[in-house]
Amino acid sequence: MSAIHEHVLQNGMTLLCWPQCHLHGLEFGLYLKGGPLYETEETQGISNLLEHLCFRGLGGLNREGLLRELNRFGTNLDAATYAEGLVFRLKCLPRFFDAALEYFLRFFANVAWTPEQIAAEKQVVLRQLEADGDGDLFDRAACDFRKTENGAFPPLGTPERLMALTEADIQLWQEMIFQPQNACLVMTGNFSDGMELAAIEALSELRNTTAQPPFTQSLPIGFCMRDEQSDLLEEVESDFASVQLAFDVDSEQVYPVAAEVLSTITAGNDDSMLFQALREEQALVAEIESQISRVGQFSRLVIRYDVRSVWLKDTLTKVFAYLHRLTMYVRPARLNQLRTQFTTNNAMLTDDTAALNDRLGWAWMSGDTAQADLDAAAAQYNELTAEELLDAAQTVFRPENLSIAVQYDPEAVGDLRPMLQKLREML
Repeated sequence: MSAIHEHVLQNGMTLLCWPQCHLHGLEFGLYLKGGPLYETEETQGISNLLEHLCFRGLGGLNREGLLRELNRFGTNLDAATYAEGLVFRLKCLPRFFDAALEYFLRFFANVAWTPEQIAAEKQVVLRQLEADGDGDLFDRAACDFRKTENGAFPPLGTPERLMALTEADIQLWQEMIFQPQNACLVMTGNFSDGMELAAIEALSELRNTTAQPPFTQSLPIGFCMRDEQSDLLEEVESDFASVQLAFDVDSEQVYPVAAEVLSTITAGNDDSMLFQALREEQALVAEIESQISRVGQFSRLVIRYDVRSVWLKDTLTKVFAYLHRLTMYVRPARLNQLRTQFTTNNAMLTDDTAALNDRLGWAWMSGDTAQADLDAAAAQYNELTAEELLDAAQTVFRPENLSIAVQYDPEAVGDLRPMLQKLREML
């Protein structure tokens, strides 16, 4: 990984650097393990609340002070809570490196939020809950996918659980999440060797202040052992149905590059098999897509589309027929076309600080930073054969990997379960 500089510090923190000195900007990304994946019924929603509170106060500075700091070097702080962690992102010019680095050090100061700050931010999250409701079908299916022995809970929690969170709960989770041993700082863009060394020195001075071990991910219940009990069928009154077909991907049997190429061939671009058949040729759907969706160490190939209720059964039958065809034959010419696409996309990543930051941060979150290496990925694309891609299709598109989620109108469609059972048997 010649372009990636990886530093694992004595305090357990990781610093990942990818210099892009031909660019003008510098991007920081702080990736923290935590999130709804590790919450319980009692603490659901606490990670999202912590993310919000970081805008109320951080390291002794209140909201106004934090905004003044950001305004001083002309940027904004972006943040999001994902199933497996929290991410904070900031982009600035290289001359503001010191100020930006100092800003990120504040996350580890372990200064408790005041009762007033907590109460105010709970109201903001309540407004989010009112706006988002229970999420959509895909949100609920994603929640089912990551279920462990602790259960699985929505990222925002519920209003009742949110308001029941105490100052002690919040302080405990703040101490668990905002620790060097639980964190990775990613730097991409225009920075010097001296700046990288300064970051190493500053981050090395941070100390872990909890006896709690870092967060470690558990195997999702039923991973690669799915059956019809894994399906999510929701009945609604609507002229349209929503469909998601999610196949668990065992990384020990299918290389990430092969999974990405398989997803692209399936419905991942405008030239993909399902896009061409169901949209361009038959006009049954407005859009259909597939992607590799990851939650930490575990991933799945997800196919999604919306369709008129009267065409739901027809499209399901056709999708499964095409998936079965992929397990029988992969055209070498199609693979050669994709090599050019992936090679081009990788080259363009070197001009995108945000995309590279994402790539590095999520590779660390998955426990394998080698996945971020563009040179290695390019070599794997070039070496991938049609036979290996066929093997990947036969490994992924199996009934024991499949979870089906459908939201539909039973008055228009009837009982789907017998049909879904037959479709599983096609694979």
